[in-house]
Amino acid sequence: MSKKFLILMTILLLASMLLTACQPAAEQPKAEEPTTAAEQPKAEEPTTAAEQPKAEEPTTAAEQPKAKEPIKIGVSIMEMTAYTWFLGAKEGCEKYVKDHPEANFVFQFEDSRSDVQTMLNNIDNLVTWGAKGIILFPADPNSAIPVMKQYVKQGIPFVIGDYAQQPASDEDIVWSTFVGHDMKALGVKAGEVAVEYLKTLGKEDPVALFVSRPTSGKVSQDRIDGFSETVLAAFPKARIIVEGDIGAGSADSAQSLVENILQREPVIDVVSGHNDAEVIGAYNAAVAANRTEIKFIGIAGSKEVLTYIDKGNPAWIGEVLQDPVVLGYQATDAMYKVLILGQKVPLIYELPQPVAITPANIAEFDWKSWTWL
Repeated sequence: MSKKFLILMTILLLASMLLTACQPAAEQPKAEEPTTAAEQPKAEEPTTAAEQPKAEEPTTAAEQPKAKEPIKIGVSIMEMTAYTWFLGAKEGCEKYVKDHPEANFVFQFEDSRSDVQTMLNNIDNLVTWGAKGIILFPADPNSAIPVMKQYVKQGIPFVIGDYAQQPASDEDIVWSTFVGHDMKALGVKAGEVAVEYLKTLGKEDPVALFVSRPTSGKVSQDRIDGFSETVLAAFPKARIIVEGDIGAGSADSAQSLVENILQREPVIDVVSGHNDAEVIGAYNAAVAANRTEIKFIGIAGSKEVLTYIDKGNPAWIGEVLQDPVVLGYQATDAMYKVLILGQKVPLIYELPQPVAITPANIAEFDWKSWTWL
């Protein structure tokens, strides 16, 4: 009995084991499998150099805006060789540009040598050079008017310096402005110096000689009038001798003229004239004739005359002058305002009044540094 029981129990145990082995394992929750590299979300890749926004590159020299080209200004000057006073006008033009670089002017200077045809040729040459404006110190009172009218119509403005023009009609006034000194004031100032000296003589009827330059027209007459009117206002009985140098207008031509005058005029107290060349010529004639009683007053500005005064030469009692540097400076200022700024300027540019340098005040002037003398 027990043997059969054992056999039975063995059979049941084996059947149970066989049955358990045939059943599928219970489904376990799967562990989350790691995603592959292909399934990972890609990290945001940095943009390549090609994809980066380009930094703004500096412009090359060729791409930079070009500086404005210099503006050509022609300057025709009446006389720079025989009459160096006008070198001061040239200096004034150059000084203006140095003080005002915004003007951006470049100059070409021409010397008319006191000749009308040379002046007209100079104007044509300056236009051919490319001048956008012309500063003209004329050789006479009207010869340049036709050519000015021609070029003003082409858009080239003119500024007149020193020598006022005498138009036949309003239609002739084509220049933008006149920059010049008061010529009559020169004569007035010389007359004032003469009056101060004549008062010391105790005469009611002094004699004065004025050596004029008839070829200078109104400019010369204005100086004569200023001198004569001033002397006669103080000495109504004075005698004013006016003699014109129609020669070269040099010291030599004036000397020849005055040598003849001295032969016929036994009394002359004081001499002045259109400019220093005329008065120096008169002085040389007086020295040659041993007329030591005559006193002299220069006009315009001469190193020779100022040296005489500085060294105490008793014959020289004054030198009346106007600053040519101021003349050139203001003429250039007028051109800048007209051509560049488009301003309407007065028909006459006012300049400072003349000054008289005398033995009493010459030490107050730094005249030895004036390069135009």
